[in-house]
Amino acid sequence: MTPQRLSDFFPLALQSLTKPRVGLRTILSIQSQRSDLINAGWLVIILNLILTASLTLFGPIPPESPSTVPLATSAIMQALSLFGGAFIIHRVGGFFGGTGNFDGSLKLIIWVNFILFLMQLPILLFSFLGQEIVALAMILVLVVAITQLTATIMELHDFTEVLPVLFGILGCSVVFGIALLFVLGLLGVNSPTNV
Repeated sequence: MTPQRLSDFFPLALQSLTKPRVGLRTILSIQSQRSDLINAGWLVIILNLILTASLTLFGPIPPESPSTVPLATSAIMQALSLFGGAFIIHRVGGFFGGTGNFDGSLKLIIWVNFILFLMQLPILLFSFLGQEIVALAMILVLVVAITQLTATIMELHDFTEVLPVLFGILGCSVVFGIALLFVLGLLGVNSPTNV
């Protein structure tokens, strides 16, 4: 079944937690224009910004704390991460013999971000219970993120080996993080000092 409405994506996201490759196959089968994918990417960014602002307001970290990132900086970081991540998944995967295209990479990164957004919604409720529970929930989200990325990149590029894909993700994440800090520095954005 191909999802038609936004509500159709919620059961698919739940299924993707246990069967990420099946969920991605369904997402990749959706016919869409690149402009639709870019709009979906911006929607996920906006949803994540709303979640970030809510966690800042209601979470255990005070909003005026030096470890919080300004909303404009967060928007730039998320846009660079989402669209830059799709570019890196496409290029690096293609360099190592992957068969995926850029639109598929964009669908993959949007889909994984949507799943992670849904997983982080309960953190808002946990934030009232204490910082330790929030930290445990964030560790769970990180584990799911790595699992989802590994499985979906393997599906997109038809890779069969798990460890090279996992090490590729970790290596690209480090390089991309350094590059992101450099770009943000060029834009004049100050990074938080007490992270």
